[in-house]
Amino acid sequence: METLNLCQVLGGAEHGGLERHFAELSGALAERGHRVTAIAHPRHVLDLPATVDFVPLDLARGRRNPFLLYRLARILRERRPDLVHAQAGKAAALLASLRRWLPGPMVATVHNIKRDQRPLRRFDAVIAVSRTVAASLREIEASVVYNGIRPPPAPEAAVTAVLRGRFAHGGRPLALAVGRLVPAKGFDLLLEAWRGLDAGLLIAGEGPLHEALADGIRRHGLDDRVRLLGQCSEVPALMAAADLVVMPSRHEGLPYVLLEALHLRRPVVASRVAGADELLPPAWLAPPGDAAGLAAVLRRALAGPEVLAADMEPAWRRAARSLTLEAMAADTEAVYRRVLHG
Repeated sequence: METLNLCQVLGGAEHGGLERHFAELSGALAERGHRVTAIAHPRHVLDLPATVDFVPLDLARGRRNPFLLYRLARILRERRPDLVHAQAGKAAALLASLRRWLPGPMVATVHNIKRDQRPLRRFDAVIAVSRTVAASLREIEASVVYNGIRPPPAPEAAVTAVLRGRFAHGGRPLALAVGRLVPAKGFDLLLEAWRGLDAGLLIAGEGPLHEALADGIRRHGLDDRVRLLGQCSEVPALMAAADLVVMPSRHEGLPYVLLEALHLRRPVVASRVAGADELLPPAWLAPPGDAAGLAAVLRRALAGPEVLAADMEPAWRRAARSLTLEAMAADTEAVYRRVLHG
């Protein structure tokens, strides 16, 4: 198989699903025998395996910074890649502005629905992480390559039992929500929906809305049922301990939390956002931004866990079969080869 010289470019400086995608795809492509250079903020050095050549560059400083653009162009000229791959909007905008000085093929991945799609027209191919995201690209044809992960190992039963004993008080059902505490994730809506539910809720993650959510818990009288856990490294164990995972997002691309839950065979209730609308049973989806609708779906889920689990079975099987890191890397490589060889 032909070895490719690839450059992956990331503009963000956060730690979330996008950054995980960047690191895991880079590593998986290197495992498939390609030479991979990853260009990203210095803080991502620990996220990447030693098989990937990491070039630190703070691309979060601004899309029109001439020094930054010069540095990026110089790095790419020195590396002489067969193909450059932009991950998400900021990297796509940076590379689009350099297009006239970078004659080689370029691919961009769109991770969420974007209003400004003009930079994408300068790429030789566009990848969307879900069919919903692809459909939102008005005049741009996109290949759909679903996010995929290495299935997390099943947590030990003893650990799960300890977590349930710690958090599932009074025999109540226990739900888990995971993500950055930002408006897009809809955790404020989740607190509003939880007011009438007799169940425990754990919210794992950190972000700028921490204090606002803590205040919402007090204001809604949820202190005995809802806990903010902060940043957690034991998310798979928490998922295994929970009776269901809830994803109240206002908008998404294809969240990694959903993939982890499906691989661990956990029931999921979610808003009808990109990714969830393609992978989850429609009966367990609520309208985005609708706290009352989300509460109604959650009430049914908590009252009928056997029905929810039975409906989830096709999604669990699909995740095990095709929502894997290996499948994502192979499908991405297929897009590269179409660009390079027609």
